[in-house]
Amino acid sequence: MAFNNKYPKIRRTGGPYPRNRYGVCYDGLSRQQRRLLLENPLMKERAQSDQFLHIIFEVCKYKNDSKRDRYYYDWSTGELMKSEELIESYDTIDWTCALSGEPIRSNINNFNVENFVHPDYHDTLGGKTVDGRILKSSVAFQQHVKKLLLNQQKEFLNIARKNSKL
Repeated sequence: MAFNNKYPKIRRTGGPYPRNRYGVCYDGLSRQQRRLLLENPLMKERAQSDQFLHIIFEVCKYKNDSKRDRYYYDWSTGELMKSEELIESYDTIDWTCALSGEPIRSNINNFNVENFVHPDYHDTLGGKTVDGRILKSSVAFQQHVKKLLLNQQKEFLNIARKNSKL
């Protein structure tokens, strides 16, 4: 199978073999380019020009943008989301606000003061001093993240050992 290149090598044939359309062999063409030749009988007169075929192939080139539009299932929340959102959700864990005790989502890699406070209370963080409750919450958060990562590491090692014995 040929890949879709900008200027494919166009081979001509005079007879029915190898497979061709308008005298152009299918060997160097991609599936999309072959389909373009098959589905457009009006190109028969102009298909004798290689330059014309190169221009048509470039104009009708298919772009695969399906990766951006693809949704993935998040097992932790049970929702469908895009890959960027999924990666971001795996970097966050449930935590409680240091000031109000409300549930929040905190980023594992972020140890800023805003990460431990509910967004409604961000206006109280304007000063140079930091509340002691926020410092306690950040230390507890760091220890919790370490425990989670160690548990994941142990789980991974157990799975690796089981698979190596097979």
